[in-house]
Amino acid sequence: MRVIRGKAYIFILLFLSGCVERYYPGADEIFTGTLVINASLTSIPGIQTIQISRSDGLLYPEFIPESSCVVEVENQLGEQLSFSESTPGYYSADVPEGFMRIGDQYMLRVVTSNGNIYLSDYSRLKPPTAIDNIYFEMESYPTIDPEVSIDGIRFYIDFKIDADSSEFMRWELLETYEFHNPNYEGFIYSFDRVLRPLPDSLDDRQCWITGHVNAIYTLDAANLTSPSYNYMPLHFVSNETQRLSYGYSLLVRQHAMDAPSFRYWDELKKNSHSQSGLYDRLPSMTPGNISNVDDPDERILGFFGVSGVTEKRLFVKEVEGLKKYDVRFCFPYPEMPRFRYLMTADLPVYCSRAIDPETGVQHYGETVHECLDCRVRKGSAGDPPDYWPID
Repeated sequence: MRVIRGKAYIFILLFLSGCVERYYPGADEIFTGTLVINASLTSIPGIQTIQISRSDGLLYPEFIPESSCVVEVENQLGEQLSFSESTPGYYSADVPEGFMRIGDQYMLRVVTSNGNIYLSDYSRLKPPTAIDNIYFEMESYPTIDPEVSIDGIRFYIDFKIDADSSEFMRWELLETYEFHNPNYEGFIYSFDRVLRPLPDSLDDRQCWITGHVNAIYTLDAANLTSPSYNYMPLHFVSNETQRLSYGYSLLVRQHAMDAPSFRYWDELKKNSHSQSGLYDRLPSMTPGNISNVDDPDERILGFFGVSGVTEKRLFVKEVEGLKKYDVRFCFPYPEMPRFRYLMTADLPVYCSRAIDPETGVQHYGETVHECLDCRVRKGSAGDPPDYWPID
């Protein structure tokens, strides 16, 4: 692991602009109700999931699941694997060892509840390339305020391109970090119309939050002059959140893809922006490879592809010299709610009691449940994952 200070600001700007661009489709480019299929399968056995939904508006998009579909993946030999709906719009299968074979081609078949049949093009499974090393460097770059800079760490990887590996590559990142809510005394006003101390079952201040990093990283390695690629820049994590305060883990999945899959993801990278919620929905109009067998002119969003994958994880506990996040949050609102005027639909209501660290004055006020029980935050769990280091 290396920790090095200070990279050129201009390099960071160029790299970030290569990963993220804003894209606003015109009104005639996207229609509410368009079928969206996200299906990216890998060579790793185990539970894999295909997402099927309907498009929504781009300003305040919501996930609209497409339920009751028949979903199958088939290889060129006719061997099939069925996916069952685990939650609305999400279709999962336990992919067995030996089904995903290097060099084989795979296609997706979806039959919606109204009887429409959708088929993808075939996608060839390419052999994966190993990640040699993953590390980070501490970096700092200025903001528009010359007195203020953003500090944090950027992750890098080294890898080699094998002779029989694909030159088309993509990196998928999953982060997990330990999160702490402030230790304010909590209360609940529920349907019995009595303000009571928050029970232990609704109170948890230490959690572990896991989610995808909403950025796309791709590389066409065909023109590399050396089979080794060192110092590939990936995700930057600033100290403006709790992510680096108690423990942070990054899982890097390195995908080896065929040419059509690479073109799709590389174009999607250009047409995405950081607030898109890439792994929740797919608002981009990037052309896909899925079509309606009876209506080739129907517009379908999304893509089906398979890739050979290797992965490597790095855990970060302390970053020497990096100032930790220290911002007051979840402080109770200035006053208590007027309980007797609350409607049943407004219940339960959560409150907390805290001491203002600047004045020493004790405050009672309304708060939100996630400030008292961090398990209700998205992607959160009250117990550490199996791979989390034991102190």
